[in-house]
Amino acid sequence: MDDKQLATGIHNRDEKMLECLIDQYGGLIKSIVSHHLPEYYREECINDILFSIWNHIGQYDPDKNSLKNWIGAISKYKCIDYKRKYYRENFVELDDTIPAADQTEQCILQQEIQAETEQLLKALPERDRELFRRRYIEEESMDEISASMGIERTVLYNRLSRGKKKLRNFLRRGHREEPV
Repeated sequence: MDDKQLATGIHNRDEKMLECLIDQYGGLIKSIVSHHLPEYYREECINDILFSIWNHIGQYDPDKNSLKNWIGAISKYKCIDYKRKYYRENFVELDDTIPAADQTEQCILQQEIQAETEQLLKALPERDRELFRRRYIEEESMDEISASMGIERTVLYNRLSRGKKKLRNFLRRGHREEPV
């Protein structure tokens, strides 16, 4: 079955089309989730992904991307949401109350997120990387960044906007091109 029929069927709330989608793209979803999440979160995340597809199929635009890539992006972002959820649920001051295995898993997950973030930011020039780190990772205000970098806020907003567009394009291409 082609992507247009699947998308139209799901948009029309045809449950059989959702089953066809699962048959056709279930392996992709499971592969992405298995790569990014510990086993005990996988089933819930997969259900969330399918629920998102069901509820947001109207946002799928075949002119911008294939259904496979759209589903892959939803899967990846849901996995990131689940990693964040895992951190929030399990973050406690690291002391003797947390077994060493849990500490190790938290460290590994944190390192994975940092590595993915750094890989993504490599698509930007160094000055924009610094801006993105300070704004979105260190959560500095635009006023603080503007004052310390000596750049007007409007210029910073423009650079962030262009950087976001560049990152979206980089993600759409699937990291095929070498970063800047």
